[in-house]
Amino acid sequence: MKYKFRRLGLLVGLGLASGVASATPCSSAVSSYESAVSSNSFSSASQILSNHPECFGASATTSQVQITGTSFQQMSAISRALGLRFASDNPGPRADIGIKGMAAGNAGKKWNVWGSVENNDTRQSYVAANTFTTRNDSDVLNTVLGVDYSLSPTMVFGVSAAFDRGDVSGKNSAPGTTLNNIDSDGYAVAPYIGIQLSKALFFDASIGFGRGKFSSSTATEGESDRWFGAANLGYEHWMGNLQFSGKAGYLRGVEDHDNLKAAGVTAIGTGGKNTLGQLRLTAQLGYWINGVMPYGSLGYVSDVERKTTQFGAGNNPIGKDAWVWALGVNFISLSSGLTGGIAYRQEESRSNQQNKSLMANIALRF
Repeated sequence: MKYKFRRLGLLVGLGLASGVASATPCSSAVSSYESAVSSNSFSSASQILSNHPECFGASATTSQVQITGTSFQQMSAISRALGLRFASDNPGPRADIGIKGMAAGNAGKKWNVWGSVENNDTRQSYVAANTFTTRNDSDVLNTVLGVDYSLSPTMVFGVSAAFDRGDVSGKNSAPGTTLNNIDSDGYAVAPYIGIQLSKALFFDASIGFGRGKFSSSTATEGESDRWFGAANLGYEHWMGNLQFSGKAGYLRGVEDHDNLKAAGVTAIGTGGKNTLGQLRLTAQLGYWINGVMPYGSLGYVSDVERKTTQFGAGNNPIGKDAWVWALGVNFISLSSGLTGGIAYRQEESRSNQQNKSLMANIALRF
């Protein structure tokens, strides 16, 4: 019976590849993929992934969205919180109170508690292996909470915790295609450190781990482990009320997915490990207006490391490099120890993907 089941699954998988059976729900896609793996049919497995990546957490396209919306978002929130902590109240206090550089904002305030909420909206569309178009829509809401302490006037150590929830919908444009819906959630913990190197430069680094899980509308489910780390070098310079700032950073995330389960039964060979290493360069211009600073930024993103161990994963169709622009406003008041901000961010020029996000953050120093 097991042999017959796998043989039937492989026939369904081959139908998926040709477009005849591309209208399958995730439960059928997972069974077909397992059969292809057990039969060492690389081409069939690759085509099933191409037609229905939303069904596989370990697929390169799905995993990249999850790493970006969870691990990378948490590390970016940490770097942003430290940047606001090191920022001065306005262009004047450094000279007025005799403290030079970004540490002016830390005078007498050793503790800092902060929070950040960001929603990532990602749309992918590309021609799949069966010549029909695969479309995936993904939304990930990530909430990060952090607390840190000044070990010295120029060094900060802290820890953060993140909680994410997401939903993915995907379908193939073949006639009669079933829309697959997937829910995800997870958590992560990440300690971090910030160091002021000079009056204009600061460095931050974070490292973390977590766990994620997801389930589809057709009784498939999976879990994954997360590991991630980042290092960033930031710069700030004032010319009157104009603030010039920039950041260069490297972020790396790993998701190690267990084998999927279909109706409670483990589907062998459906797991996989994905690694994403990303270089980010950003330049920002802001203007100080009595405690409020609107700003605009332009950044460049390059996926310099992208690996997967999943059988038949094939090439990632969404592209390697992108430009990212953002508009936002920061609120800074050292008299109350309160800082915050809101920003809209959009990614451009990836081959088959659009990404945009809305972020809000707040911090209290005491």
